[in-house]
Amino acid sequence: MKLDHLPEHWNVRDMISGRMDAKSETWASDLLDACTGEPIARIEEDVTIYNSYEINRKYDSAFKFVMYMRGSHNYTVCYDNVTDQERAVKIDTFPFFVNTEQGTDVINTPTIRIGTEEELKSLEQKDQGHFFDKPIRLLEETMVHVKPSLHGKINFTIGDWQGFFPLSQLDPYNAHMGEVAIALGYDEKSREAYFFYERTDGSTSVLPLVVWEEGHGHEPIHLEDLQVERVLSADTLKTGVETPLYTFSFIQNGKRVTEDVRLTYTKGEFAIENTTKSHSSLSSGPFVFLHMKPLNGAIEVQYPFILLASGIEMSELISAIGDAKPVKRAGDVKDYSLLTITDRWKGQEFQLSFKKRSKKIDIYLTDPLREQTFKLSSKGAEVFLDIFPEYEKS
Repeated sequence: MKLDHLPEHWNVRDMISGRMDAKSETWASDLLDACTGEPIARIEEDVTIYNSYEINRKYDSAFKFVMYMRGSHNYTVCYDNVTDQERAVKIDTFPFFVNTEQGTDVINTPTIRIGTEEELKSLEQKDQGHFFDKPIRLLEETMVHVKPSLHGKINFTIGDWQGFFPLSQLDPYNAHMGEVAIALGYDEKSREAYFFYERTDGSTSVLPLVVWEEGHGHEPIHLEDLQVERVLSADTLKTGVETPLYTFSFIQNGKRVTEDVRLTYTKGEFAIENTTKSHSSLSSGPFVFLHMKPLNGAIEVQYPFILLASGIEMSELISAIGDAKPVKRAGDVKDYSLLTITDRWKGQEFQLSFKKRSKKIDIYLTDPLREQTFKLSSKGAEVFLDIFPEYEKS
């Protein structure tokens, strides 16, 4: 077996626009190879992000995000659902398809600034009737703009309560989306507060203000007669420094109390250990598919068009294929004419054929890329037919 990248098995799209370039399938090998070099824990400088791509396999759940950026060095940052990790790597040059004529500047430390009342009213008008049956009142002088850094966390506290900020988790994708406008809303009937936020592309979202309750997770907090004063004076969120944002005043147990609301930024680190997510089905490969047509998106990914080998005999089948001997001729082709092996990001596709003898069936595998044909041993053919009895009947 010689597993390699199979570009025709992958879809590639731009993560920001969602578009797929007509030639993007040919980029698959470069994207699948991204972030396979020596990993670095941090990128300690401002960068410009140029392109962000999502690559996903057409017939299973495998996907990978790849971002290209430049500071004083060139970098790639990746996330995939096999390792469930974000990794960063320095690279010498970008692939040919990366457009460096325009990009998004991302700072090393988050910035924060006060929003205007005009911006608050604009956000309120955009949201009317979209998320709730009745409009939620936005609180005056609560709008701020946060420009996220490349990687890290923003901790949000209300007194001793641990809350959840809309930008709690900072990652390269959020950073690529640019500055976010955030304001507070309040529903007097439910006594619950909400975060309203808007991205630079004009999309808006609403999140309930929640705090951590031991044994329950994040739960909405009830704040009777909430009054908010914005006390922000900083313009950056310095690492490890509590930054005052608001003062909350509300009725608790019949008395008015005041709590300080603060943000604390912590720098993040990219993964440097090459581990695999234990509960990922993709990590337990290799897998063997028997199929009627190429796995290029034109076939329905379901029985009977595709058969998937599973169970404890999988290793026997892989061994049988690995032990197959080269021959000069192939056999006859049935409905199930193709066999594909995948292992994480790589694979190998064979033309499948057979010759029926009086007491047995010979199984042949032809690699069209290398123009080589292999024959399974008698034992290997038995293993194959035990796992795929449908093949003999097709």
